Parts: sequence; structure tokens; C-alpha cells
Amino acid sequence: MLFLTFTFNPELFANPSLAFDHGRDRLRRIFFKLRQGVEWQGKLYRIDSPYCVKVEFHKSGWAHFHVIFLTRRFLPGELLTELWGYGRPNVQRIRNHTFRYLLKYVTKGGGLPEWVKGRCRLRIFQSSRGFYTTPNKPKPAPEKEGPKRKVSTLGERLERWGRTALLQSGDNFQQLILGAPFLELLSELILPVARAGRYLGNGHIQINDRTDIMPWILTKPKSLPADYTFTE
Repeated sequence: MLFLTFTFNPELFANPSLAFDHGRDRLRRIFFKLRQGVEWQGKLYRIDSPYCVKVEFHKSGWAHFHVIFLTRRFLPGELLTELWGYGRPNVQRIRNHTFRYLLKYVTKGGGLPEWVKGRCRLRIFQSSRGFYTTPNKPKPAPEKEGPKRKVSTLGERLERWGRTALLQSGDNFQQLILGAPFLELLSELILPVARAGRYLGNGHIQINDRTDIMPWILTKPKSLPADYTFTE
């Protein structure tokens, strides 16, 4: 299998967002050319194998792409550099026993730069047909289209998720919408909670007096037991 990494030369673009859009389009063109076959230095290189693509972001905000091809064919790094044109790609060979570890690495999560949060949609990981071997399943009947909802940006969704919390009592959970980010609530309650020995670690707090959190909750729970834990 082939493990490819495509990075950008920042001198070629005005900003990371523009580089990302051009790079994503360039990758699609590269995959198409490889499926058709590319003649280079007197040899024909053709790869029509399943693949996956993962985008990651440096702390500087610039993106780079990881690509795994399920093939044993050889692909010169110089050819990829010529096809990519935005920097110097890296080519590595993957053995079967390291594939799962590498796939786990490229599918891990990470932080998002500010320019990404302003977008409504972004595919961090995607795979071509046949990358995963799964049994054929009947296609579900198409759903009727309802009224179109307003699409929020990634930044708006992250902010909304930051204002949610889970209320747990035994095996029962309720999701609550807060009037402020959970971390603000935690920072206000952490000192008295810690002194009372009710901080359980990892953002979990034991609440015995419901009046501690009621002013923070926008969606009131149906019922509050005497003892419950509260977490983001």
C-alpha cells in the first residue's frame, strides 16, 4: 500500500484557505489522471485502486493531505511532485501489519483553525468506493424532502456544542442547553464543589443542590433527582 502526504508551499498562496481549495481540487485531478494512466519518463503509471484522504491542519492554519492507496504498485515521488505542483509530496510504502495503526493515525481528530470555523461544511476524512469491504446492503427508500434548514457554520456548531451538558442519574442521561459555555459554569462552581468533595474529575461534578445550576439551564429538565452528576 502507498502512503502519500501532500503539503503546501506557503509562498504560492495568499492564505491557507485559498491553498486548501486549490489543493482539494488538484487532488481530484491527480486521482483522475492516475486512473487513466500517466506517462512519465517513458513509462506508464496507472493506479485505479481504492483510497482514502484525510486533511490535517498545522498550528499555523495551513492544511496538508494524507492519502492511502490500497495498491502495491510503484509511484515515483518526482512524478507526484510534478502532478501536485504546490510543494513536495512524500511517498512511503505501507506493510499490512502497519496499515491499521496508520489508518488510526490519519483518522484521529484535531483542532480547527479559525478560517475553517467560518465554513458551513468540511470533509475531514473521505474514502473512495471499495476502500472498506462491506456486504452489499439494500438501498433505503429515498426520504421525502422537507423544508430546507439554515446551514450553520462549523464555528457556530462548535459554540453551540460548548453550551450543552449531560445530566446523569444512574443509567439515565438528559442533554441540557445552557445559557453560557459549560466551561464558564465549571469555573464558577469548581471551588465550592472541590471544597465539598463533589468534583469527580474530567469535568464531572456531583450536584446535590439543584439551585446551583438552574439559572444556567435554558431547556429545563423534566425532573431532577436528589443526586446527579453534571458534565459537558
